Amino acid sequence: MTPQPDTIRICSTREASRLLGISVRTTQLWVEEGHLQAWKTPGGHRRILLDSVERLMQENRLAALTSPAPFGVLVLREEAEGGEALRGVLEHVLPDCQVATARNGFEALIRIGETHPEVLITDLGIAGLDFFSMIQALVTHARERLMLVVVLVASEADRAGVRQRLPEEVVVMGTPVDGHEIAVLVRAFLCNWQRQCPEARPVRAGQR
Repeated sequence: MTPQPDTIRICSTREASRLLGISVRTTQLWVEEGHLQAWKTPGGHRRILLDSVERLMQENRLAALTSPAPFGVLVLREEAEGGEALRGVLEHVLPDCQVATARNGFEALIRIGETHPEVLITDLGIAGLDFFSMIQALVTHARERLMLVVVLVASEADRAGVRQRLPEEVVVMGTPVDGHEIAVLVRAFLCNWQRQCPEARPVRAGQR
């Protein structure tokens, strides 16, 4: 028996698509696939049960609450072109990572405080900050939840001297940057990170 419009809550296809945040065509497909309950009026207009729309909205909200966020990678390079190039390689090789860039230490510290990335890749000697104190502070804080810090240096001579001034947890790599080599390092760290503290991975609303 066809339900009577005056006894139930209904909406149009366009209204349902607006509530669900999808296109009208997708809404029509969901009706045809049985995800939404609907029928057509004698005039040929589709009417959708609001209860079925609200059920899907609730399922989407629950899925968002339990979906893990991408791993965070922050690239700190004062030269914008180099930072974006490295970002592009990492995004391609590490699709489950959300890669952001910063061009100075202050911006990087703000991003770290806001997003808590699992990985920081930084040039040596960022202007305007006590670089070694900053790295020491980040590593000390990161011991509570694990964080990979990679410092990029320009020469082997710099590499030897810098190694002595940085905590042993920090990885020192030479330039020019090999994005694929860094990606392998990041992937190994994240696999180990997941084994050690799988319950600590953050969640982000809206990802499914």
